[in-house]
Amino acid sequence: MGKRLNKLNIRPEVAGRLKEFIESDLGAVRSGIAKSQYWQHFSPRLHANVSATSVEVSGESGFYVPPRASILERGVRKVLRGTRDPGKAAKWVGKRFASWFEVPKLLSYSKAFDAVMSHADVSSPILSRFSTNHIKLARHPKVFVSADSVRRHYRTWSGYDVSPNIIQHYYYQNILRGFMGGERIRTVLEIGAGNGNFPSILHHDWSPVRIILIDLPETLAVSISYLSSLFPNSRICMPHEIQRTGIPDEFDFAFLTVDQLDLVEDDSVDLAINCHSFQEMTQEQIGVYFEFVQRVCRDSGFLFVANRVEKIPCGPDAFSAEQRDPPNRMAEYPWNQHNEVLVHEISKLSRLVQLDGIAIRLERIQKGKPAPRLGSE
Repeated sequence: MGKRLNKLNIRPEVAGRLKEFIESDLGAVRSGIAKSQYWQHFSPRLHANVSATSVEVSGESGFYVPPRASILERGVRKVLRGTRDPGKAAKWVGKRFASWFEVPKLLSYSKAFDAVMSHADVSSPILSRFSTNHIKLARHPKVFVSADSVRRHYRTWSGYDVSPNIIQHYYYQNILRGFMGGERIRTVLEIGAGNGNFPSILHHDWSPVRIILIDLPETLAVSISYLSSLFPNSRICMPHEIQRTGIPDEFDFAFLTVDQLDLVEDDSVDLAINCHSFQEMTQEQIGVYFEFVQRVCRDSGFLFVANRVEKIPCGPDAFSAEQRDPPNRMAEYPWNQHNEVLVHEISKLSRLVQLDGIAIRLERIQKGKPAPRLGSE
């Protein structure tokens, strides 16, 4: 996992507000359970250096800003990086060469997306009560049926090229489209959205929709920068502003830290999302979030979760020291027994591109008794 760096252009007014947030009391986490060993290691490596009209963001985890759409620009940058660091260039060429002979042979995200959406045999299209029917899904008018259609669509409005992370989130959007039908989705909440790839797609494709993002302050500084650069005219509310006035009725993006959950009103969210971040939290924090989601989602709202089947939220010495935090297993999350399960399966996309399985679960919220404790029967 290498460090990535991007320069994002934002309006001077946004830059000033972002700097004010970073320097405020909310720029540091107060909660004693919010950071697992994993995030104690990686959050200090996230940086947002704010200037008058731009932000230079960098990081190693939770940071997936896609590449620019210009092939020429990307090619020139790669050549320049190789010239400055020949060792890195040789390593990249060696890695590409070795990929031709790797076992097992994994598909690219583009090929895997095409295989799954076309119901190909390689995607193991076994249908069950809680499995996505991709034949039916592909008939939906707003679903993307090929990686090329994703690439064309995404480039048109974002100016970026698709990355594996973008393709994966378009796939998740397909699943949501197929199961929500004509549901009115007004307010979306995402917990642990990283730099904001999924919220950017939902903001563009589901407009008008209000999106609340909850994350560590270090990550919020990156997502605020990225989404502000992508949508310069969007109405955004930063954590220190919400702390003073509350969440307004009208906004495009509202950013809250992990210490501000009480500011989200009961029954105010139509769709809650967590993609690939519960797996890296402490179990206590996961429990807090499940209770929070059940409180803030409206009755018959939705909860969508996509996380590793099992992951230890480890620090940098994962292979040389025993880890303090226990493994997070998605099957053991404190699911509310009263909610209606719509999808519960191993992602057919993920099983074609990586060895660690990602489980997908979509629920319809049913207000009832509190969720059981993490790991309980």
